[in-house]
Amino acid sequence: MASISAQNIIENWQDITINPGDIQNITNTLFEREEPMDLDSLARIFVATRIKQQEAVIASKIKAMGELYMPKNSYTAGSTLVFPALGWQGGKISSVRPGINPQIGEFEVIHVLFEDGSEREFATSLPLHPLNEDGLKTPGQGESNADEILENNGRQIKAALLEALKNQAELVRIGFTWFPRSLLIDMNKGQLNLAEALLDAQSGGPLSPNELIEQMELKSKDSPKLLEFSLNYALQEDSRFDEVGTSGQFSWFLRRLEPKYVLETPLCLKSNATSSVFSELSEDSQKIFRELNDELSYSEEDFEQAEPQTEASLVLNFAHWRAGSLPITPETLGIFPTALETEHVKVEFIDEQNQKISAWVVIPNKYIIGLREWYETQDLIPGSVVELSKTDQPGVIRIRAQKKRTSKEWIKTLLVGSDNGIVLTLQRQPISAGFNERMAIKILDLEALDSVWKERQAKNIPLEKDALRMTNELARLNNQSHVHFTDLYAAINLIRRVAPHELQKVLDAHESIKHIGDSYYHLAD
Repeated sequence: MASISAQNIIENWQDITINPGDIQNITNTLFEREEPMDLDSLARIFVATRIKQQEAVIASKIKAMGELYMPKNSYTAGSTLVFPALGWQGGKISSVRPGINPQIGEFEVIHVLFEDGSEREFATSLPLHPLNEDGLKTPGQGESNADEILENNGRQIKAALLEALKNQAELVRIGFTWFPRSLLIDMNKGQLNLAEALLDAQSGGPLSPNELIEQMELKSKDSPKLLEFSLNYALQEDSRFDEVGTSGQFSWFLRRLEPKYVLETPLCLKSNATSSVFSELSEDSQKIFRELNDELSYSEEDFEQAEPQTEASLVLNFAHWRAGSLPITPETLGIFPTALETEHVKVEFIDEQNQKISAWVVIPNKYIIGLREWYETQDLIPGSVVELSKTDQPGVIRIRAQKKRTSKEWIKTLLVGSDNGIVLTLQRQPISAGFNERMAIKILDLEALDSVWKERQAKNIPLEKDALRMTNELARLNNQSHVHFTDLYAAINLIRRVAPHELQKVLDAHESIKHIGDSYYHLAD
């Protein structure tokens, strides 16, 4: 006769499977409550229902095993009992005798033989005893066990539930909130046109659902949450509108009025590079790549395992300096806001002078853009250092340029010839912002360099050729003709968007460029 334990129930949740009955129960609950519910609420409903179902199964098994032992009852020899306090073990009564205790009064003692060969005695015919109530509880019963299950296995349960809910035609989804399609409040074409006009009057937005509801004068006898959900769903299904709020906050913008480089990646940021696998890199390469903090270097696994940061210091490569952008990397992930579904998030930077800079997070391409004018006012160059910090306000980020007293510094300077030829020289240039010496490059004629990029677009120039060309340019700038990896990465990104691991792969295979140790390279004789 096997025992039943609460632990057996908890272990079942670690590899959960959602069946059609579970989805039907969730759907029924949404119909009954007539209010949108988020994933956390649906997970709790799912767990509570499964617990009841399991308790029913256990109760049935217990009943089949024998009668439930309770001290208040009387039993006869030969009866089979189940003992909740002993892990729901079953045993057979071998004998019954009178109990002896003048303080308690009359009662009986049963002698029980268990399946494992052990024997024990238990008091019966006792009307007052704690086990008379505790014995009614089946394993795993109660709200506390639901809390324990969600605490230990909530991530797996929500992931399985999310996957099962994806293709439910009867339910519609906004972010991580669901509601039955048939109960939605209808938003007609005229109302959506009015929403477009209101956003148009705000230069595209953004406006929250509540602001739109108020200005559209929408009213409903249903709950405010349902009205908001119905409007959000109607806007989501209309290609004119883009949801640009941070996680947990809906905010709407007209897609046609979004900045060009929110919808289209700037030429200098375009790349076909696939992410690298950090674990496969040498320790030296890992260190340099992390210092470069290039968004192209990281895999999705790197982002998932990242520890959220509240502040970061970034060195601008040419691509981000030219585009007026910043990279989204594991180091900056906790600073920049994210969203559940949308690809674009409207944010705001605030600098040391409390100047507000409107910007956009472009989640799929892992950059945040809108800082070009600010870079110019701060006299930043490729290689300048920018410091970021998170604020208590969602979608608001503190930014400052690392400053220094304006002085002339010997730094790499890019010259573009009339034939679009590229030359790197060392020149004294006025610099007023803190910079990384290896990454810093002064651009004297940005329009000429833009012309180089446009000309190269139609050409399929091998990275090997550009690596050799820039290594030669950099080698002329020092007596030893040695070139550091970081200098080469910064220089090549002046003419094409290259990820650190792409460059590393080319250098490892290049016959004319030799590694001489400590991330330095030298042109072969």
